[in-house]
Amino acid sequence: MADIMLHTSNNTGVTCVSNAFIDDFMKDANGEFVKIYLYLLRCLNRDDYDFSISQLADCLDHTEKDVMRAFNYWEKVGLLRLEYDSTGELSGIYFEDVQGYDRLASPVISTATSMNHLETHQLNTRPIETPQPLSMSMTAPTAVTIEKPNYSPDELQAFRNDSEVEDLLFVTQRYIGKPLSTSDTTTILFWYDSLHMSVDLIQYLIEYCLDNDHRSFHYMDTVARNWADDGITTVEQAKNSSRSHSNTVYSIMKAMGISGRDLIPQEMQYVYKWTDVFGFDLELICEACRRTILATNKPSFKYADTILTGWHNSSVASMDDVKRLDAQFQAAAAARPQAKPRNNASTVTRKPTTNKFTNFPQRDYDFDELERKLLGR
Repeated sequence: MADIMLHTSNNTGVTCVSNAFIDDFMKDANGEFVKIYLYLLRCLNRDDYDFSISQLADCLDHTEKDVMRAFNYWEKVGLLRLEYDSTGELSGIYFEDVQGYDRLASPVISTATSMNHLETHQLNTRPIETPQPLSMSMTAPTAVTIEKPNYSPDELQAFRNDSEVEDLLFVTQRYIGKPLSTSDTTTILFWYDSLHMSVDLIQYLIEYCLDNDHRSFHYMDTVARNWADDGITTVEQAKNSSRSHSNTVYSIMKAMGISGRDLIPQEMQYVYKWTDVFGFDLELICEACRRTILATNKPSFKYADTILTGWHNSSVASMDDVKRLDAQFQAAAAARPQAKPRNNASTVTRKPTTNKFTNFPQRDYDFDELERKLLGR
C-alpha cells in the first residue's frame, strides 16, 4: 500500500490556475480531464483533507479508471509526472514546469521525504490498474521526456541547406498560413532530427492536427511525441492510430460503456462499416449503441450492427428518420389484430366428467325446504 503526500508551502485560500494552462492546454483537453486537473489544484488549500483516488472519483462522479486516464493524459502533455514505487503502485504526482510557458502552480503531489516545513496530508491508495488507451509505461524514459535542443544559428542554417528540410518548412508555412517563428522551426527540426520522423510523416502530422482544428505547435508536438512513444514511423501507421483514438471511437466506446481498453480489431471493423460504408454520423451510431445497451445490458457490436444495418436499408440519414421509423413500427403494432382469448368460460361448455364417484344417480335437494323443516322443529 503506497503512501502519497499532498503538500504545499503556500496556503493562500485561493486556487491559482496558470494562464498557460488556460491558453495552451485547456482548449485541447477533454472537459472531464480539465475538471480533474482543477480539482487537484483545489486540494492544495484544503486543511485536514484525506485525499485519495477513490475520493476524487466519488466527488466528480467518475470511476477510478477515469481519474487515472486523466492523470495519464496530463502526463503525456507534460503537465504532470506520475511516480511509481518498486511494486508498481502510484506513489506520487507532481506538477511539471512547461518549457516556453508560464510557470505552473507549485508541486502538488510528491514523494519527497525532507519536507518538514510544508503542510502535509497522508493518504493510502490501493494499486491502480493503468487503463488503455492513454496508459503509458513509467519504467523507462519515453519520447515525452526528451527535451528539444537549442539549435545554434549555424545548425539551423545547416538544416536549411538540406533541400528536403527546406521544402518541409516551406510546405508547413503554407499549411498554417503564416511565417514560422524560431520556436516553430525548432519544433519541426526536433521531430525530424531527434524523433527521427520522416518528412512525409511530419506533413501528415500537421495536416492531421489542422484538420481537427488544432493549430498550436505545442499540441502538434504532443501528438508527435505520443506517436514516437507508440513506435509510429509511417503515415499508414499514423492513420490507423489516429483513427483508433479519434473522437468517434471514443464516443462509441462511451456509448457502449467500454472503458479501460482499446477496441479489438473485430469491433473496429464494425466502426469502419458504420462510418465509412454506411456513412452514418456519430449521433446515429451512438443512438444505436444506446438502444443496444437497453436491450442487451451489455456492449454488443453485433446487435448494434443489426440496428444500423436496418436503418441503412431504410435510408435513414438523421434522427428524424429514426423517429419516423419508430412511429411506423408503433402504428403497425397497434394495427395488428388482437389474439383471441383461449378457453373463454362464457363460450366453452364442458361435458360433465364421469368417474367412479359420479357413475351413480345424482340426488337433487331443495336446501330451502330442508332449512324450513329444521327451523320448524
